[in-house]
Amino acid sequence: MTQQHIIFLVLAILAVALLRLLGGGSGIGRLPVRPRELMTKRERIVCGFIEQAIPSARVHAQVSMGAILQPARGLDRSGATSVRNRFSSKRVDFLLEDRASGDIIAIVELDDRTHNARQDAQRDQMTARAGYTTVRLSAGRQTALSVRSALAEALAPQPDSRAMRRTAA
Repeated sequence: MTQQHIIFLVLAILAVALLRLLGGGSGIGRLPVRPRELMTKRERIVCGFIEQAIPSARVHAQVSMGAILQPARGLDRSGATSVRNRFSSKRVDFLLEDRASGDIIAIVELDDRTHNARQDAQRDQMTARAGYTTVRLSAGRQTALSVRSALAEALAPQPDSRAMRRTAA
């Protein structure tokens, strides 16, 4: 092999490597994708109502459950992976975060005709186990007042049942 052939071969290898780094070839940069709306028109409207109802909250839309849930401590690797796989690709419609503390105030789900009540109840149990309150709104004709009322009712402090029993005794 001549010196010219070696130089050509080295340049060819470098060119292929550079193309791969820049997204050429068959890598992820060449996947056939297209844009998708983050929210439907109805979701955008309800998001505005939520922002009006709780101005102290930062409203995040279409949040991955993997961003707010993790497997419980004490599980082995296989168990943790199995648990994580059950929720990591699912999303919540809206996540309300306290602007000052960063604490999650609530999860808000906008339920339309495609929702399955049994599956929704299971999701709500799972998120409640992690300490989150889920507020479910019908996707029907929500108004600023109906959203404010639903959020106020769901997020009102709950009386401590032990304290109530002591008071009643």
